Amino acid sequence: MIDNLFNNISEWSYQRYARFYNEVKASDPKFDEKINKIYNLIENEKCDDIHFIAKESGCTYEECIMKIKYLKNKRKLGDLYIDHINGIVKECSAEDQKLLQKYAAFVYTHHYQIKEMAVKLPEATAFNINKLEDKVFKDIEYLDSKGLINGISLNKVDKKIIYYTIEKHKNEKDCITINCPNCGAINDVERGNKTRCAYCKTIIEGKNN
Repeated sequence: MIDNLFNNISEWSYQRYARFYNEVKASDPKFDEKINKIYNLIENEKCDDIHFIAKESGCTYEECIMKIKYLKNKRKLGDLYIDHINGIVKECSAEDQKLLQKYAAFVYTHHYQIKEMAVKLPEATAFNINKLEDKVFKDIEYLDSKGLINGISLNKVDKKIIYYTIEKHKNEKDCITINCPNCGAINDVERGNKTRCAYCKTIIEGKNN
């Protein structure tokens, strides 16, 4: 079992988080063991090699990265930079930390879009707003690419931010969240309708009861 430090962490919430990034997961009986091992290696043993962390925790490389992002989203790990090129996780630079702090409230507290962030900046004027919007987008894109902002999906075509928290609540209003009876993966099913599990394709019914 996960200890008190992780009392808001569960496989079910991890599955929801992973689904936001289009990663559908089957039920994993070793979830608690893996998440604890990853946390301990990074937080207590100061390990930064993602390949080593993945091997030691019994995860695939991509699964390990998703679990690190999940722990960051749950505020169990600090502002870590996930370096996909070199396969390491490390503390972000002072410059990146400053940039993150500039946008943290806009993202985590207010769930603003790019335009809303731009007009809230102290340097915003009617004459520079378009250039400022471009800069804000590039800043958010940069922070997202380094894994420093969690719980967002950035649409680079129309420059829109999709927020995990908002999408989760939206789905909860319209659908029933059901674990697949075959593989355990979570699925959002419309009440009274049926769907196929996104992981194993088993038919799941959204019963009205």
